[in-house]
Amino acid sequence: MIRFGKKSFFRISFGLFLLASTFASAQTELSKGIEEKAFRYPLLKRLDNYLESRELSGVDTNYIGVPKRKWSVFLNTYLSRMDFNLSSRLAEGDDFGDKTGKLITQSVINMHSKANKQISLGLYYRGYGLSYSFNLGKGYNKDWSFAIYSSPVGGEFRYHSTKKIKGDIEFKGADVKLDLATGTAKMENFILNAYYVFSPRKFSYSPAMNYSKIQKRSAGSFLAGLTLNSTRLRAYDPWLGYALGRVNRLNIQQFALGAGYGYNWVPMKGLTVHLSAIPMLLVTTKSNTEMKAAPDSDGWDTMQEPGQKDLFGAKMKLSFAHMFRHSVSYSAKDRYTFGASVFYNYFKVGKHSDYYALSRDWSLRFFFAYRF
Repeated sequence: MIRFGKKSFFRISFGLFLLASTFASAQTELSKGIEEKAFRYPLLKRLDNYLESRELSGVDTNYIGVPKRKWSVFLNTYLSRMDFNLSSRLAEGDDFGDKTGKLITQSVINMHSKANKQISLGLYYRGYGLSYSFNLGKGYNKDWSFAIYSSPVGGEFRYHSTKKIKGDIEFKGADVKLDLATGTAKMENFILNAYYVFSPRKFSYSPAMNYSKIQKRSAGSFLAGLTLNSTRLRAYDPWLGYALGRVNRLNIQQFALGAGYGYNWVPMKGLTVHLSAIPMLLVTTKSNTEMKAAPDSDGWDTMQEPGQKDLFGAKMKLSFAHMFRHSVSYSAKDRYTFGASVFYNYFKVGKHSDYYALSRDWSLRFFFAYRF
């Protein structure tokens, strides 16, 4: 297994920064020739004119501008992590309890993944394009996303899965605590975030998130947001399956709506500091559990077949979610953009005394873009 220390990680990132810059510089003259030839075709020219008109449609150009250069190459380095906490009641008569076996105990599961290191490369035209991500080190994690930060409506879809997860289980009432080693579970998150900007003339997500626009002056806006979240947990350890309620697959789907505020602060030309937060209420929560294991598997043959079961019930409970974004970016000479950004998603559902689930998914990104 290949291991990367912090120094090696940032050396590789810096080297790739230089590589991307060199590649983009070499492509500058070539791209001009490609565009000149491509725009001989009326359809491509009309498409380019349409995208150009869309970029500044309904925008106050005193506050928002677009780069002169249409193409850009991106390089991002990521650190990402998932945390998951679950509280589940155990049935009467289970092994843990008093001598009569009637004490109802509760399992509390705390799990987290190791911070994942990734690199992403992308090529964009007027803010639209493709990117490719890959892991540094052994591939315990998968993480990819697709985003459109337009105005006034935009959003992002992200998929994050990991087997590099560990934690512990505490059986309350029985004074038992077990450690969960790395590899005893797999976790997957599917997150769809969408937003609506109420003041798109002066404020845009694009200067902070995909850099296809430039924020010239400080401005803010009230925001509306919605989130669709699906969390899947698969247990490979029988004790974890026992703590989940004699199952080894848990699925939780959530839909949330909310409102918040975003602000782009421009203290000097080229520097943009973005901060936005959208707290939300969970409108619906659905969950189900499954037992899928070979009868002769070690430790699984004592499990019962529960079928499908809704953990949180049909009754609506007041639960919350949160979408947080923060970035600092600097653009120089309409050609270079670099900085850092933080993405954070939070979901909570249920009650501590019964079934309770909390999920946190975050990523820290360092980025570099070269326009040509």
